[in-house]
Amino acid sequence: MDYSYQDALAFYGIGGAHPGGLTLTKQILKNEKLNEATKILDAGCGTGQTSAFLAKTYKCDVTAVDSHPIMIQKAKERFNYSNLEVKVIESSVESLPFKDESFDYIISESVVTFTNIKKTLPEYFRVLKNNGILISTDMTAEKSFKEEDLLKIKEVYSISNVLTEEQWLTAFQTAGFRKANVILMDTLYSHLLKETDHPEFKMSSYINPKLTEILFKHQQITNSFSKKIGYRTFKSIK
Repeated sequence: MDYSYQDALAFYGIGGAHPGGLTLTKQILKNEKLNEATKILDAGCGTGQTSAFLAKTYKCDVTAVDSHPIMIQKAKERFNYSNLEVKVIESSVESLPFKDESFDYIISESVVTFTNIKKTLPEYFRVLKNNGILISTDMTAEKSFKEEDLLKIKEVYSISNVLTEEQWLTAFQTAGFRKANVILMDTLYSHLLKETDHPEFKMSSYINPKLTEILFKHQQITNSFSKKIGYRTFKSIK
């Protein structure tokens, strides 16, 4: 069986795998006007760490979506343990099972890069209400990569490209968003120097050695390209 980077995250049960983890999420969301009436889609929810935070802290109407069955299982376990009423759906973000204009917010953390961007962003746009807000954090190239370096990154993450900030902004505009701004940014190198928020692990009972190898290769990419890869958090308005 061929395993992917997403499989490795799922079996290890890594919550807050995106740069900055839950600390970054809290920092971003404290500036938003969230309450019990706010309908939020946590797109690519993983183990449900962000969804649980939203439900506990802001009492929002939260829907959590992920395409990986193990992530969905672990998210459900989290919500059941904490007695949280979060709707959980197994689905690809490239084809969301919701009506148009269903959500006030979409939170998407290290998700879009690992999908077909030309399908995912229009889906986000479709299910957001008018004036709805997408907050997305994704891997960003500080400058365009040499082809041989890009091939190494593609091999580990099974992605088609690493977009620059300018390319991301163009992608949001092409999907229909009327306004997209960068609200946080950093290189991996700078981020690693000051990182204090460690990922959460909810490991499966058995971890195939191939999954450990994938995470090792991920660490090699992080170390090799820490000054060339960064992240951006974008706030896009429909």
